[in-house]
Amino acid sequence: MKKQPLLIIEHCEPALSDWLLLEYKHVVKIWKGNIVFTRVADKKTAQVLQKLGRIQKKKAKDIFSTKKCIVLDPQAKKPLTPKDCSNADAIIIGGLLGYEKPQGRTKKLISNTSGFETRHLGSLQLSIDGAAFVTKAICLGLNLKDIEIASEIEIIHDSVHSTILPFGYPIIANRPVITPGLIKYLNRL
Repeated sequence: MKKQPLLIIEHCEPALSDWLLLEYKHVVKIWKGNIVFTRVADKKTAQVLQKLGRIQKKKAKDIFSTKKCIVLDPQAKKPLTPKDCSNADAIIIGGLLGYEKPQGRTKKLISNTSGFETRHLGSLQLSIDGAAFVTKAICLGLNLKDIEIASEIEIIHDSVHSTILPFGYPIIANRPVITPGLIKYLNRL
């Protein structure tokens, strides 16, 4: 079995929304342990997230500066490879919910100030848990080009209403890997 690096979720959203928590819970299932949530300053958020993994108030760069870390940034020049996973002590995913049009927040909030290497997971903006899924597949030995990723998915609510999620979702056996509970959450809106 290939070495699995520590996964760091740099919590960058101002609040822990229900949607964000669903994605975080899915990341924990995907990664199966060895997860740290950084930049968790709010006490209520800390109480919730400490049930999922270790938490730190500081940014990843202030805690892991002596480690070989890779920031997953859609604007990075190189793709993540299995070799990167083998050589890294930790991989950092931005705890950021995306916008329809990417805003470059990972670069602004993490990459530009961390000093860590950066890698991308393709040209599509992925969900947080989608990024964790693709990263895990790469760390297990797959190459990015061999992972199928849908450019968007449509959630059908009823015969009239649907929601388009304009993000990349990994595809396994012709089905998108969707955050457990997300469809139920969207149906309530």
